[in-house]
Amino acid sequence: MWDADTDMCRFSFISDQAHHIIGFSTEDWLIRPGLWKSRIHPEDINIVDEYLKLKHRNVKSCAFEYRMIRADGEIIWVRDNVSLVRLDNGISKLRGIMLDNTIAERLRALERLEHNVLRLNSDLTNSLREVLLNYLKGLEAIFPQMQCSIHLINNGRIVSGLSPSLPTAYIEQINGLHIGENEGSCGTAAATRKQVIVSDIATDYRWKKYRSIAADNHLSACWSNPLINADGKVMATLAMYYKYPRSPSEDELQVMERATALLRIIIENREKNEIINDANLLMLQSQELARFGTWRWDVQQNKVSWSPAMYLIYDIDKKCFDATSNSYIALLHPDDQDRVSKIFKNILESHDETEFEERIIRPNGELRYLRSWAKVITDAQGVPLEMIGACQDITENVIQNRQLIEIAWMQSHAVRAPLTKIMALVDLIKKTSESDPEKNTLLEYLSIAASEMDEQIKLINEKAAQSI
Repeated sequence: MWDADTDMCRFSFISDQAHHIIGFSTEDWLIRPGLWKSRIHPEDINIVDEYLKLKHRNVKSCAFEYRMIRADGEIIWVRDNVSLVRLDNGISKLRGIMLDNTIAERLRALERLEHNVLRLNSDLTNSLREVLLNYLKGLEAIFPQMQCSIHLINNGRIVSGLSPSLPTAYIEQINGLHIGENEGSCGTAAATRKQVIVSDIATDYRWKKYRSIAADNHLSACWSNPLINADGKVMATLAMYYKYPRSPSEDELQVMERATALLRIIIENREKNEIINDANLLMLQSQELARFGTWRWDVQQNKVSWSPAMYLIYDIDKKCFDATSNSYIALLHPDDQDRVSKIFKNILESHDETEFEERIIRPNGELRYLRSWAKVITDAQGVPLEMIGACQDITENVIQNRQLIEIAWMQSHAVRAPLTKIMALVDLIKKTSESDPEKNTLLEYLSIAASEMDEQIKLINEKAAQSI
């Protein structure tokens, strides 16, 4: 509680609690004119005018919220409930109750920061580096004297340091260092998988190797938390530095834990997204190589979505094709359109998973053969919501099978004619007596027919090998 003149230059009374809030003693407030104004955050200095206006306003009380700079340099939020008091001698003064509102304001600011960062992270076009830097900048805005950094951990080393405020030279110096129990705050936190609080780098044994590096960059305190994923792997460390020896307050420790949890989610999800994206890329490449495409039909909206391989199979430009059930049917061979339409109708009614074959006609008139599969997905009441399916271009297999059938027919036809001749000659020879002079002639014809058959078989085998 306090009493001051209406210009807020001189205080006539202030309670002892002010020392805990702003860090100055009661004597400082009473004997130093203008102390209050000198400790207001520069961005909130306009609040002074609001206090000065009170002596001209016919109001009993007002509430103000603004930032102040403590004696130790820390920025705090205060809420001041102020009343204008008119004394019997006609002199007016201001009387107020000042509350430290820092924790509540930091919590609100932290919630806004987390919301913005999660929104930023949901857009995968934003790089992980951009998302992390945005978050660290936000933390430093809430704790202005703090310098934050994230160091990724890989193969037992500190790599890819990231910070919006630490000197670049310092980040480069610690990149590549091994983790270990006496390897600074981050190296120790990563190795022991525990939080490490170093309040004074100059005297802490864990910084013995790196004190000169810290001193060169004016760093005196470093608190570090390991970021451990669901598999128990240390992915990174979150570090908070100060330029003077300092231990964290209880609310700062809570912010560290909260920040660590959020960063763990962001980094782990990004790693999983990279794995999923790589798997999807491999799947799409495999589909293209195997001429295998997938599709999804929103039955309610009659919209069909195709995988990239489907457009390759149909030889259609995605930009020029509005995929619906009707446009899909129109691409089929005219003789298959009614049959396939009935198949889809049956799937919607029976909910049976179905395989079938169909023919399509590409824009250039080329005929292609497909083997397809479809399955319907329903809601709890059995109403069809969507149909999913896949198809494979089997044109080459169909053509090859036809070639093999033709070759088999050629073989049977080419062999049958000489064989008929041979069987007829054999039948004549059986009926001819040994003394018949025609018998030798028949044997010569039999030999010629057999040679002709051998030549035909060789020719057919050669052609079959070339076709295959």
